[in-house]
Amino acid sequence: MTSNHSSTSTSNPIQQEETIIISTEDERNIIELHILKLHDPSIIDMLEKQLCKVNGIENVEIDFATGNAIINYNKTLLGTRYIQKEISEWKKSFYYSLTFTIPIFVISMILPKFEWGLGIIKLELLHGLFVGDLISFLSCMLVQFGVGKKFYLATFKEIRDGTFTKNLLIVIATSAAFIVSCYSMIYSICTDTSFTRPLIMFDTSAILITCVALGNYLENVAKRNSLKYVTGLLSRIPKTTTILHVNGEITGERIIPTEYLQVGDIAKISPGMMIPADGKVISGLSDVTESMIFGEVTEQTVRKVRRGDDVIGGCVNGSGTFEMQVFRVGNDSILSQIIKFVEDSQVKNQSTIPTYAYRWFILGIITLGIMIFTLWVFTELEMYLNLSISILILPCFSLVSTDIRVGSDIGARNGILIKGKRAFSEGTKITKVVFNKTGTLTQGRFDLTHYELMNENLKEITPEIFFTLIGAVESSSEHPIGRCIVDYSKQLLKERYDYDVDVSNFEYITDGGTGIKCDVLLNTFSYSSFYNTSRSYQVLIGNIDFISKLHRIEIPKSALIIKENQELLGRTTILVAINNTFIGLLSLSDLINPETKLTIGALKSMGIKVAMITSDERLTTQTIASQCGIDEIYSQLSSKDKINVTRSLQLSDNIALVGDNDIKADINISLINDNINNDDADIIILSGSLIDVASSLDLSRKVFRNMKLNMIIITWYIGLSLGFFAMFANPIYPNIYLHPILASFLILLARLSIAFSSLFFLKYWKKLNWIENFNGSVVKLKYEKRRSCHVIDWFRVTKRERNRDFHTRIENENIIDL
Repeated sequence: MTSNHSSTSTSNPIQQEETIIISTEDERNIIELHILKLHDPSIIDMLEKQLCKVNGIENVEIDFATGNAIINYNKTLLGTRYIQKEISEWKKSFYYSLTFTIPIFVISMILPKFEWGLGIIKLELLHGLFVGDLISFLSCMLVQFGVGKKFYLATFKEIRDGTFTKNLLIVIATSAAFIVSCYSMIYSICTDTSFTRPLIMFDTSAILITCVALGNYLENVAKRNSLKYVTGLLSRIPKTTTILHVNGEITGERIIPTEYLQVGDIAKISPGMMIPADGKVISGLSDVTESMIFGEVTEQTVRKVRRGDDVIGGCVNGSGTFEMQVFRVGNDSILSQIIKFVEDSQVKNQSTIPTYAYRWFILGIITLGIMIFTLWVFTELEMYLNLSISILILPCFSLVSTDIRVGSDIGARNGILIKGKRAFSEGTKITKVVFNKTGTLTQGRFDLTHYELMNENLKEITPEIFFTLIGAVESSSEHPIGRCIVDYSKQLLKERYDYDVDVSNFEYITDGGTGIKCDVLLNTFSYSSFYNTSRSYQVLIGNIDFISKLHRIEIPKSALIIKENQELLGRTTILVAINNTFIGLLSLSDLINPETKLTIGALKSMGIKVAMITSDERLTTQTIASQCGIDEIYSQLSSKDKINVTRSLQLSDNIALVGDNDIKADINISLINDNINNDDADIIILSGSLIDVASSLDLSRKVFRNMKLNMIIITWYIGLSLGFFAMFANPIYPNIYLHPILASFLILLARLSIAFSSLFFLKYWKKLNWIENFNGSVVKLKYEKRRSCHVIDWFRVTKRERNRDFHTRIENENIIDL
C-alpha cells in the first residue's frame, strides 16, 4: 500500500514521494512504515523526538539501515493517514524551488549576455535599487525560507542535540550568499552608487537549494526502484481465500481473509488465482507459474502440479483447479522468508558513519571554508566568498551508493538471494569454488543398483532379514542414502513380513571412518519358513575404514573386488557387518546433475578454479570428477576433515563452498532451502539451479565493478573540484576559480551519474546463459534483444530438455557473429 500525501515536516532527511505501509496492528495500535528517502543516520534521534511530539504518537523506533519506522499511537487521537502525512515530506519541494529559481537564473546568467537584457535588469526603481535585483530578492526569499525552511529547522534541532550534518553546511552556504546580497542591496540604496549594481548572489543560494533538492530526489529513484521487488512480493498474497469444510468429504465452501488461514486448512485454488500460502496439493491438476519466486518467466518456472506436489504461496495458478492443504502460513511461509531475507540484507548493506566522526568532518569543512575566506578576502571579496561557499557546498551531496541495494534486488528478482554487503564483496574475490558432491554435483536421489550378500558365516541372515535390519537402522535417517535404503527395503519386502523392531544404542561415528553402529532387536517374524523368534543383532553400516580399520572386521577379497568395480562405475558402496561379521555390501548410483558440466565450464571460463570434497571413496570420486571436468578432488573426508581441508584451501584462495553450510568458507552458497532465514548461507539459490552459482558470482562481480565506477565518479568530482579548482588553481591563476553555481551543478551531475548508473544496472543485468559448443568448451551469452535465431532458440531450451542432455551446438563463426 502506498501513499503520495504531501506534508509539512521540520527535517530534511526524509525527502520522498511516498512511504510504504508495511503493516498495521489495530489491536496494539502499531503501524510499521518504510521511509523511502531517509538519508542521514545522524538525525535518527532527532526525527524520533520530533515524531513523538505529535499528538497521539506514544513511541517511535526508526531503523536507518532498513528505513523502517515502528510507531505506537493512540488511535483515538491519531490515524494511520495522519502518521503517514507526518513522515511523507516535501513532495513538491523541488518543483516549488525550480519555479522561483528559473527567473533568478535568467536574470543572472542569460539576460546580461544581451544589451536589451542588461538594460532591463539595470533599470532603477529607486536610488540604488535595480529591477533585476528586486526580482531576484523576492524569488530567492521564497526559495530560501520556503524550501530552505526545512534546512534551518533541521539545523537548529541538530545543533541543540549536538549533531552536525550536511544541513549545517547548506544553511551556512546559502545564508552567507543571501545575507551578503541583502547587505549589498541595502548598502547600494543608502549610498551613492547609481548605475553600479551591488554584489548580488541570490542565484547562488536558490540554485544550490534547487540542485540539492533535485539530487536528493533522483538519488532515491534507484532506492525506490530497488524496493519494487519486495513491495511486489507483498502484493502477491490474495486478500481472501476459499476454504473447504471437510468431514471425511467436502461439505461446503467458505471465503475467509487470507490472514486467518491456519495450518491444516484445505484451500481451493481456482484458475488464475494467486496461491495464498505454502501447501501440498491433495487433488486436482494444474500448472503453476513460479517466476515471482525463482526468476524471470520461462518454461522452467512454469511447472505442472498434481497430488503430492508442494506449491508456494505467491505463485500464480494456471488454467486448472486444485485443492491444497496448507502447511506453512504467516512468517513461516517461503514468501515471507524471502521478504525478510531481502530486508535483513539491506541492514548488512549499510555502513553508517559514526556521529562523532561525521561531526568533526562537518566542522573541518567549515574551518577550511573560513580559512580560505580570511586568507584571501582582502584581495577580492566576491571571488573568495564564492570560493568559500563552494568549499562548503561540495561535501553536501554525501552520496550513499545504492549499488548493493540494487544488486540485492536484482538477485532476488532472478531467484538469487544475496545476504548483505559482505557477500557481494567476498563474492567478487572468489578464486575457487568447492562443491560438496552429494545433492550438488549429483542429483542427490540414490538408486540401489546392486547388492552382494555374503552370509557364509551367518546363514540365518537372509535377504529379507538383511534388508529388515538395515532398513530399520536407516529408517530415522534424513540422508539421501538412508532414504534410498529404506525405500528399497520396503519395495523388496512389501507385504511379506510383519515385524516389530527396536533400535537402541544408536551411534553415528565420523572419527576413524564414517558409519552407524547400533543394536537391533527383532521381536517377531512371520515368514512361511520361519517361526516367531526374538533375536538381537549388532549392526554396522559404513565405509571401508569404518568396518575394517575402526572395528577390525575382515573383508573378503571378493567383496573388495566387487567394491572396486562398482566404484569405477561412479557408484557409492556401503559395507554392512552384523555381529562383528562382514555380511555384504550395497552399491548405490546417484546421477550427475545435468547442469554440472555446464556450471563447471562456466566457472572455469570466468577464471575460477573448481574443487570437490566428499566422504565417498577415492575411486567413486575420481569417476564422478572426470565426468564433471573437475581436476581437484578431496575424498574419504569426515566432517572434521572437510573443515580442515577448507581452511587449508583458504590459505591460498578465496573459497566459495556450495552445498555444505556447516563448514564456513569465505562465501557459502546454498541451493533452495525451505527455512531461508535460518540458513547460514551467504547466497541462496531459490530455483535450485546449479548454473545460478556462476550467475551469482557474476552478479557480485558486476555490482562491485559498478561500485568502483561510482567511487571513481565521486572521487573525480570531489578531487578535481575541491582539490584543484578550489585550493590550488585560484592562487596561481586568479581568474580561475570554482563558482558556487558550478559547484551546485557538480553536485547535481554527481548524483545523476550515480543514480543513472544504478538504474542502468538494475534494468540491463540479466542472468547469463551458458552454451556448450561443438568442441565442449563453454561460451557465455547475455540475454539481449537481438535478432539471432541461435540466441532465441537457446532461451527456449527448458530445464527438462537440458535434463535429457540436450545441448545447443553452435559453430565458432556463429558465436563470433553474436
